[in-house]
Amino acid sequence: MRGGRGFTLLEVMMVTAISSFVFAGVLSAYIFLGRGLARQVNAESLESRTRLALFWFTQDVASATSVIAQNPGAGVTGTRITLSVPSLGNSVYYACDWSGGTGQGKLTRQVGTGAVLTLLTNLTSFSFGYYDLAGNSVTAPSTAPSTAQINIKQIYMTYTSSAGVAATGAQSNYTVVSPRVNIKNKGLLTDPTTP
Repeated sequence: MRGGRGFTLLEVMMVTAISSFVFAGVLSAYIFLGRGLARQVNAESLESRTRLALFWFTQDVASATSVIAQNPGAGVTGTRITLSVPSLGNSVYYACDWSGGTGQGKLTRQVGTGAVLTLLTNLTSFSFGYYDLAGNSVTAPSTAPSTAQINIKQIYMTYTSSAGVAATGAQSNYTVVSPRVNIKNKGLLTDPTTP
């Protein structure tokens, strides 16, 4: 009877190569699933922040009786609107701060002189849009607000925010265009069918 026979060098090398391919496949699947999960978590976080921002924005604009708006341009600190909201007994200020640079913008809300609430972070773009009583687009001035903005009847906001790190493949981007919200006591849009 012959003694136990060992593996040849060729057999060991083949098993090692096959095992390497199997482990590489398992590892790449694990990394792929991890990135997918990270993107999903980031997207859910962005969506949650959006719901909060839209809730406050819609509630404040719908309760406002007047607005003062300034829009200095994309990526410029100072994009701001002031809403007079009698139900809060104060003005409500929305401002976009770009002091952190592109991709680091943040939208804040402040009631009177109270605490500043950060609604959105990691903004890559942001702007407010304005419409008059007839539904025509109105451009807010780029300098200090003026009384000419008495014509603003509807406001919307649009922005893109991001979460995660692009280099790892786990970044999520989220673009939102809110519905137009009517300012409460500024008269309804004219109905062309009414005599």
